[in-house]
Amino acid sequence: MMTEFDNAKKAAAGLLSQKMYTCEEIFQRLVRKGFSKEISENVVGEFSKVGILNDEEYARLYIHDSVCVNMKGLHRVRQELLRKGIALSVIEKAEREADFDANEQLESYAELRFGDKVFESWKELEKAKAHLVRRGFSIYDINKCFDKLGIKVMRSDESE
Repeated sequence: MMTEFDNAKKAAAGLLSQKMYTCEEIFQRLVRKGFSKEISENVVGEFSKVGILNDEEYARLYIHDSVCVNMKGLHRVRQELLRKGIALSVIEKAEREADFDANEQLESYAELRFGDKVFESWKELEKAKAHLVRRGFSIYDINKCFDKLGIKVMRSDESE
């Protein structure tokens, strides 16, 4: 006969067979499925101890995919990981160990998105910058990138 702990382990394994989760996400899902907090903590602890759950590896992979594949800025990615229950120290360590240049990613995305666009008003240019801010890039980096790529308002007689 299976105990509640065994059932919780089975449920967690089923979730993890579909995709990666953080320790906090597995804990919350087990509690939502009706397992006690104590049992859920024990399952997460056991899975973490044997390496099935690893928040450091999750953060490293999430940052890489979000920045390199989905072209998000580090500010947004950091907020997403914090919402997923990853500790700030783990996130910062994963960012330091990242094998990409976030500014190069910003330049690639800006060139792809706005490289051939002619901005005829400041309002259009500011909308483009706001788009990049929402993607998680800092306004400082965006301005530097736009200067480097020569992205600017083409009609100088208009001031909005």
